[in-house]
Amino acid sequence: MAYLSYNGSTNNGGGNHMILVLAMFLLIFIGMSFLAPKPPQESEKNETTNQLTDTTLQQAQNAPAITVQHKIETRTLEAGQISVEMTNAGGGRIQSVKINDPDRYGPYQKDDETFFDGNFIRSQKSPSESIGGILPLEVTLPSFGITPETQFAVASGSEDHKEIKFSYSDPTDKFILNKVFTTTDKPYVIHAKFDMTNLSPQVVSDVMGISFYIKQIKEEEPGIFTPGSYVAAKCYSKGDMEYVNATDKNESESYSTDLKWFGVDESYFAMAMTADKAKECKISNNEGTVQSMIQIPVVLESGQSTSYEFDIYLGPKESRYLDNFGEDRNLKAIIDYGWMEVLARPMAWILDKFHDLTGNWGIAIIILTIIVRILLWPIAQKSQFSMMRMSKLAPMMQELQEKYKDDPQTLAQKQMEMYQKYKISPFGCLPLLLQMPIFFALYRCIFVTGGLYHAEFFGWIHDLSARDPYFILPIFSVLLLVGQQLLTPSAAKNTQQKVMMIAMPIMFGGMMLFLPSGLCVYMVVSSVFSMVQSFYVRRKIAAEDAKNPILAGANGTGDVIDVENLSSKEKRAEKRRTDRDKK
Repeated sequence: MAYLSYNGSTNNGGGNHMILVLAMFLLIFIGMSFLAPKPPQESEKNETTNQLTDTTLQQAQNAPAITVQHKIETRTLEAGQISVEMTNAGGGRIQSVKINDPDRYGPYQKDDETFFDGNFIRSQKSPSESIGGILPLEVTLPSFGITPETQFAVASGSEDHKEIKFSYSDPTDKFILNKVFTTTDKPYVIHAKFDMTNLSPQVVSDVMGISFYIKQIKEEEPGIFTPGSYVAAKCYSKGDMEYVNATDKNESESYSTDLKWFGVDESYFAMAMTADKAKECKISNNEGTVQSMIQIPVVLESGQSTSYEFDIYLGPKESRYLDNFGEDRNLKAIIDYGWMEVLARPMAWILDKFHDLTGNWGIAIIILTIIVRILLWPIAQKSQFSMMRMSKLAPMMQELQEKYKDDPQTLAQKQMEMYQKYKISPFGCLPLLLQMPIFFALYRCIFVTGGLYHAEFFGWIHDLSARDPYFILPIFSVLLLVGQQLLTPSAAKNTQQKVMMIAMPIMFGGMMLFLPSGLCVYMVVSSVFSMVQSFYVRRKIAAEDAKNPILAGANGTGDVIDVENLSSKEKRAEKRRTDRDKK
């Protein structure tokens, strides 16, 4: 699989409290996304399949050594979207998978250096060409003597790129095994057919094991600030996608009910195979190498032949392509959105539709952001309104706190009366938290869906899934956050609080340096939207305050005057000043 190295919030206006909440939530979210793996469901216990596994291992140990040797050769399948290179070592192990269309999945360069040559199969490379190593599509038949290193004869010409044939005849004429791989008209899907014939006079029983592997490269392990490239072994059982990833040290799970597919994946690419006839699917991790394996019982009478057919998906994790694997198989479930799935999956669908309309993933993100902000406009406006009102009422609040400092119950009552009188929510920041799930869902979409991999935006942004190479968007986001702080009055008066109002946006911007640029695009557009909304709310509050002498202030200073405690003469003087200010 391709391992991607990443180099590279929802901000909706508000004071320093919201920025602190955003920063804290972002740290918690990213940490949870990669440090806390999905709690594994209880493995299905199947005594019969476990016995089959034990029998298979024992047979493998007792199987006679295969002495037939063939020249190591490779053959290539050429479909419209992919080129798949297979070796006869192991009888069809996959050596490389390169995407031809779209070309953004192909070789990738940065600073004149190619750091991904377009081949999915990178960590599985064997140090020796004579064996299969941990290359994907390992097939074993222990009692037949078929091991991962068994060398098959190549039965197709090198010029044939639509079909590859590998054949193995037992040296003692007990059986024949032929493997045929062909291209299909489905994007990223090839077809496999295994034909087996029992030539011996006895009944032969075995368990065929088929495995995919992928290995976690240590230098590319996910971190708190770097999504990295995590790898996982997966299988689909009873309508649920089960997985073990590279962080589940030496974990192993087995499933045996209603199996549809199995495979391995990383952030943007997947290898999966149908498992309709499988009796068991086992997913495991062994020190960073994860394996997904199915077991199929094989029983052949003397002279009997049988065939097993499979579809194999080798491509990006984009729903439009995964659906071609068969809707009843639900391969798109291999895209793991984690605990944000209820929002992330429909969001990915919407982004996909906007991309179809615009042809640009960056513009699709901008349209999505604007729609989200329009839908949340009433909530965000109420939040901004409450915080701006709170800043004007700060002097009166301080007076109440001083007056009732020894009577907390009365103080709370008076504060609530003030909130009700001036229609202020004491929880003005809380509505903004509704936008945090949007931020997290988009983050997950960018991290696990192939559509945004190497997606061009404009100018210097050539990969929306990677960080901004020049940090322009994060810096611009910080400036916008500081601008919002200035537009949103705060009750903060002491120096420490004022410093925090500037420091928190900078800290948040520092974290954004490592986030995908697609997420930074969302932040910039959302912040601009918030500033526009802040200007609108300020004008609306100013118009309302002009009609209220208490909130209008004296002599244009903005200080609150408690009119109710003024004498009749002072009230008339205050009214004259207010009328004069209106003119």
